[in-house]
Amino acid sequence: MEEEKLTWADVMRGFEESRKRNEELGIYLKEAVSDLKAMFAESKAEYEKRQARLDVQMAETNKKINGISDSNGMFAEEFFFNTLSEKKEFAGIHFDEVEDDIAHTQKQPDGKRLKDQIDILMTNAASVAVIEVKYRARKDDVETLAGRKLRNFKILFPEYKGLKVYLGLAALAFEDDAVEEARKYGIGLLQQVGETVENAADWEVKAY
Repeated sequence: MEEEKLTWADVMRGFEESRKRNEELGIYLKEAVSDLKAMFAESKAEYEKRQARLDVQMAETNKKINGISDSNGMFAEEFFFNTLSEKKEFAGIHFDEVEDDIAHTQKQPDGKRLKDQIDILMTNAASVAVIEVKYRARKDDVETLAGRKLRNFKILFPEYKGLKVYLGLAALAFEDDAVEEARKYGIGLLQQVGETVENAADWEVKAY
């Protein structure tokens, strides 16, 4: 059988068919890329929409949590203030006056303003007790009371200079490391037991 010879027309026809196939493939790929871009754009828009909804939900949740925390703190402060106002006793010492929520501000030599607030302040002729109130007391609450709070008190309340200063932490619950830290600093602990307040420290409260 005689073998067919490939003519120039056959070659050109092959090139033309190949060109058409490439064009068709190019159109297909262009459409596919366009579809993918549209899909990604839609996915991004949906993601951003979901993220926006999530941000709103998180903000509302945080607002509720902060509201609960504030309410718990207010309840604890009111409870301990009312009880201490009636008993007028802390660390085995009787006090004549009991005040709550006392804020002082003082301009410092460098021009900055020092501001702090005392939850409960108990005083007599020889002593003063600075009581910090927390719903749940943690170790850093003890460190803050023995550090910044005590320093600021001595600056902002010069009228009590020369008096013995006792520190107390009142809370509805204490974390274990908070108790150990309070023991180290000699800070008194007050805890709610039923409708009254009891000393939760088995050590002598230090006079600063």
